[in-house]
Amino acid sequence: MIDAYTDTWRAVAAKCTEVIEASRSRLETNDQSYGESQFLRGRVAAMREMLDMVKPAVVTTNNVTPHQIDPRRDRSGI
Repeated sequence: MIDAYTDTWRAVAAKCTEVIEASRSRLETNDQSYGESQFLRGRVAAMREMLDMVKPAVVTTNNVTPHQIDPRRDRSGI
């Protein structure tokens, strides 16, 4: 997990946003080749993945007791 409140991460996030905006504006023009447009789309996707690294992960709990997982085991401590 990345700490989103550090100066380093803020600089990385700002650069990612800058690259996304530059790539988007380049994609909106019609004078690039198919390969270049695919490269720019990949760059945007990579920057978005980097920005998603600070989003908190969803933790789900299962209400299963250890006895339900492995009922053969004796958990009495003897």
